[in-house]
Amino acid sequence: MRGNRHGGPGEGSLTGPHGVLRRISEGTLKLALRRRPRFQCPICDYRGPFKHYRDAHHWIRDTRCPRCASYERHRLQFLVMRELGQTHDFANMAMLHVAPEPVLKILFERQFAVYHSADLDRRGVDYRVDLRAMPFADASYDLVYASHVLEHVKQDERALAEIRRVLGPSGVALLPVPILSPHTIEYPGPNAHEFGHVRAPGLDYFERYRKVFGSVRVWSSRDFDPIHQLYTQEDRSRFPTRASPHRLPMLGECHPDYVPVCSGRPSIDIARAGERVG
Repeated sequence: MRGNRHGGPGEGSLTGPHGVLRRISEGTLKLALRRRPRFQCPICDYRGPFKHYRDAHHWIRDTRCPRCASYERHRLQFLVMRELGQTHDFANMAMLHVAPEPVLKILFERQFAVYHSADLDRRGVDYRVDLRAMPFADASYDLVYASHVLEHVKQDERALAEIRRVLGPSGVALLPVPILSPHTIEYPGPNAHEFGHVRAPGLDYFERYRKVFGSVRVWSSRDFDPIHQLYTQEDRSRFPTRASPHRLPMLGECHPDYVPVCSGRPSIDIARAGERVG
């Protein structure tokens, strides 16, 4: 006898064969969710499992908050900004936010006295600018925030000099890049399979910042409670691949993220010293 919506022993019934399978599937899903690790998002206070990320080239576990859509880098940067807020009065500061992330833009607009967004190509920002030649006057901002931007810029030394120029004397710059290699690898050109990256930065990449800034403090995922899931959980031992022929393999499947906080000028202005020597 064929079942119906009134509860006969067919497809719509919990007692028919399809209903039993459905109950088993639902129970398996609930059990799987209970077994998955649970985290706490510091941005929106969501508590529970995070979502995985997958495309043709990546499989990253427990990365995305299902409520605010933050990834591990956003959560780490939020925590670093919260630490900076203990020693800096954001309510009296002017911020330049390059390539603004929606989840953080909403917060920064409320926190800073002046908030400007900028991007090279994106619409809906306050300024369309090239980071290597910004139109702003010297010392225009107290904080410049450019996350996962410099790995797209071939002439990054010019971009760093410009960031330092538009910062005030006591200004701060947060300039995180993804650490994707044991040491920095420069590409011959942008890699479309890596979102247009022109290099795979290693931790040594932050040495370039020290040529421009007097102080570079590097925060990492290890500095905060692991309940927030601040690590990129990805198998990087597979590199190099056809899509990423210049990447080097990295051991492990749990990689910390980093946030360099830059301020001040170097004790010797390298650019001016070079001019004097020449």
